[in-house]
Amino acid sequence: MNFDEIVEELQTLLTEKNINFLIGSGASVPFFPTFGNIEKILTEREYSESVRQLIYLHYFNEILSKNLDLIDEVIECEYNVTNNYRRFIRGLVNIMNYRNSRISPKRANIFTTNYDIFFERAIDFEQRNNSSIVLNDGGNGYFLRTLSSENYHKTVSRNGVFDNYQKELPTINLIKCHGSVNWNKSLIENQEIIEIQNSFKLLRSVQEYAKKIELIDEDKDVIRQYLSDELSEEIELKIQEIAESNYFDLENFFNKYKKLMIINPEKSKFKNTVMDEYYYSMLRLLSYELEKDQTILIVFGFSFADEHIRNLIKRSIHNPNLRVYIFAYKNGQGKEFMNLLNCGNQKNIITLEPKENMPPIDFYQFNRILFEDVD
Repeated sequence: MNFDEIVEELQTLLTEKNINFLIGSGASVPFFPTFGNIEKILTEREYSESVRQLIYLHYFNEILSKNLDLIDEVIECEYNVTNNYRRFIRGLVNIMNYRNSRISPKRANIFTTNYDIFFERAIDFEQRNNSSIVLNDGGNGYFLRTLSSENYHKTVSRNGVFDNYQKELPTINLIKCHGSVNWNKSLIENQEIIEIQNSFKLLRSVQEYAKKIELIDEDKDVIRQYLSDELSEEIELKIQEIAESNYFDLENFFNKYKKLMIINPEKSKFKNTVMDEYYYSMLRLLSYELEKDQTILIVFGFSFADEHIRNLIKRSIHNPNLRVYIFAYKNGQGKEFMNLLNCGNQKNIITLEPKENMPPIDFYQFNRILFEDVD
């Protein structure tokens, strides 16, 4: 099939099948830059503990702390990215409203590896104009919102004033596989739980420690060079010197940073028991969904660098009733994805690359392709 035929098939399946999305960091570009080489370096390169902490300081300053900008001020770049998320939500809700709930539930699962709050912001905006949209973020409670995978198995309906009808409402399950900047670990009745908060108190506290480490522009350039592929012995010596000169402040920062409820981009991901348990429960949830009959998985902005998720999809594509559609930002990426998945002969996994004279498939183009004229 050519590009247009694949898109037509996909648009038809969206109205009929069990809908699942896997959304990666590409959806939040350019407000949040992608990881770049950070995960590769933290996984493969030898370094001292203080250099590791310096890398995480850079990662926090360049990516994670920018979530506070989403709350504190309006930035043009943020506005454009939020609008792309809002278009995605509107398009998805329109699709679900066409569905016959007796045949297919008006429910879609969004699995995302992003820590940011763009989905929550976008759905919050859309709910102001459409009270029929239901966001299920896995939380339960009011003053204490506790996260649990059990909370995703819900259907919400609206009754008539006189109970003369019942109408299922479109529900979006937001499943944040790698954690979130607005989560916090709490101890309730001697049991550790993940709490969903709106105060961002922990993130602000980490930022206070980060601000105590004042790096000059030259230091920041050294860190960027260290994170590039062109590493020299001179750069290695310089970054070690920067790390050692900020040893105590870096250690204080990192002790606070480790409390964030996120899966960090390195091989030794699981050092927090409660996040470990949550992460694998989310993988089980994704696995269950992909084993169901008449299921589609649409992948956007995801690099397949996460070995656990990649292997799960590799196992799931043997389900003959599953169709996987992977959107590539530019030409050539589709082949890279297929090689990573090692599934060149599988006919139920399809990659979509930009066709001739078409711009790269960013989140804006993705929405136009998937939902056509959604505004």
